[in-house]
Amino acid sequence: MKCKCLMVILFLLLGWAPAGLAAEAAGEEDVSAIQNRIFDRYHEIGVPVGFIPDDDFYYDFPVGVSYTYNFNENWAWEVARGQWVINAEKDLKDDLESDFGITPSEFDKIKFTVHSNLILKPSYGKDALWNKYIINHETYLLAGGGIVYYERETSTGEESSETAPSLSLGVGRKYFLNDKFCLNLEVRDLVNFKDEGVENNVYLGVGLGFRFDLGPRRPMRETSVDRFKGYIEEK
Repeated sequence: MKCKCLMVILFLLLGWAPAGLAAEAAGEEDVSAIQNRIFDRYHEIGVPVGFIPDDDFYYDFPVGVSYTYNFNENWAWEVARGQWVINAEKDLKDDLESDFGITPSEFDKIKFTVHSNLILKPSYGKDALWNKYIINHETYLLAGGGIVYYERETSTGEESSETAPSLSLGVGRKYFLNDKFCLNLEVRDLVNFKDEGVENNVYLGVGLGFRFDLGPRRPMRETSVDRFKGYIEEK
């Protein structure tokens, strides 16, 4: 059985080798076909909503709007992303007071965030859903900065606020629903530089984006076609 398998493998290798050697000898170039991104648009207006699970005293639900400009297939700029945060108090504060007799001296809650990010889009592809529908998608990485605004309450009832510089790092996946709308799933890490120290918040988000062009988008030139035209002109 092993001998038969080895003979089949050897036959396949010998059968393919001459074709490959002949192509190299003739100076032919191995060309792979990559499909262009069919849903590329310059502008995208998004409505992102999310959840920040790691706040000590509140469940935080950011809701907002964003605008993104796409330079090309690989790079984009999330020019502005602003989100108002809805806060729901956790049971931790009441548990500390009732079970241990401890009242936190102060506790902050995020009220809104504003960020601007540079976006890298290294991956694009498509999936077949139930062998009936094709879903195009792209994966993106982002990094940028902005501000986070806090409201602070103390155990004595005093209130204050703080605006902290913030770094934003994240990764996301964009699903193209059609030529105008897309669904964005993403995870972001917000590194906030507060007066009392650095605070990290994990943001889990989903957003609906509307994509459009103000004018016709210039098609990407195919390098293989350009090389062929140059070859014809030389002849």
